Amino acid sequence: MVGEAKAVICQGGAKVAEPLQASIIIPTYNRASYLSICLEALTAQTMDKTAFEIIIVDNNSLDNTRDIVLDFAQSNPTLHVRYVFEARQGVCHARNRGIAKARGEILCFLDDDALPSPEWLSALLVGFADPTVGCVGGPAIPDYQGQERPPWLQGDLQGLLGGYKLPYTEPTPISSVDKFPFGCNMAFRGNVFAELGLFRVDLGRSGGGSLAGEETELIGRFRKAGWKVVYLPDAAVRHIIAPERLKKSYIYRIGWGLAASHVILTSDPRPHMVVRWFASDLWYATRMLFKLVAAILRRKPLWFDDYMRFWIVANRIPIRARVLRGNSLLKV
Repeated sequence: MVGEAKAVICQGGAKVAEPLQASIIIPTYNRASYLSICLEALTAQTMDKTAFEIIIVDNNSLDNTRDIVLDFAQSNPTLHVRYVFEARQGVCHARNRGIAKARGEILCFLDDDALPSPEWLSALLVGFADPTVGCVGGPAIPDYQGQERPPWLQGDLQGLLGGYKLPYTEPTPISSVDKFPFGCNMAFRGNVFAELGLFRVDLGRSGGGSLAGEETELIGRFRKAGWKVVYLPDAAVRHIIAPERLKKSYIYRIGWGLAASHVILTSDPRPHMVVRWFASDLWYATRMLFKLVAAILRRKPLWFDDYMRFWIVANRIPIRARVLRGNSLLKV
């Protein structure tokens, strides 16, 4: 049956603490080699291994993802490892399936190419000692695996590769959308999802697509409901950068996805709102164009950062027009 999700529990002999303090949810799609490294990093967690579970959500992979998980579970009998298969394509479907299967009080999300530090989980859970905190996140440090970065990829564009770090050395509440945690390293109070809903499935990457914004939209709902969002500098992961991500073609693809995601989040068929958002896109694109021209005139070394900011904002305009004509963004 299309859309059916199957779960296989691969659990060691250790007694499960009731309730579990945390569930680590890892969505994955055709990246068994990265997943293997991620799972090995989780064996080094300093937290009591009977207090958390690891849920791997296989999002319709065609590689040996299932075998990797089963082998890992058998090799680590003291860990509570669960394999879940989600046939509906998309990272949000996978994360939502993980939420449905989770038994932990705190739900921690980790990408399959993110390598947590040994103190990662403990640091995340400390952030929830304050009962008003609903979401936390930590740094995601780009790990280039010895690859040489191109000269144009030395500045802010690393954020498009999944790099995230704020200039704080202590746990710090954040309210600005552009500072919200990244999906590769974030955690939520599990019981709040029943009230606020799950990840929007019209956002986020699906297969080879590049839509984004799903975590920002969800965290925004937590903020609007009165929950605090906190940045935890000690809850760090290393985010592996694959070789194909060091090409401008990849940067353009991710940039296009960001532009399309913004259009989805701000779509409103009412005539005055259509005019408002077109005007907003045009105004921001003009601002970014002036900044780009200034960067070029000053011979700024990282002018490509400014160019991509302009390019992303400017592309909202034709994408918005495409949506108004009734065309789909599924190919993005």
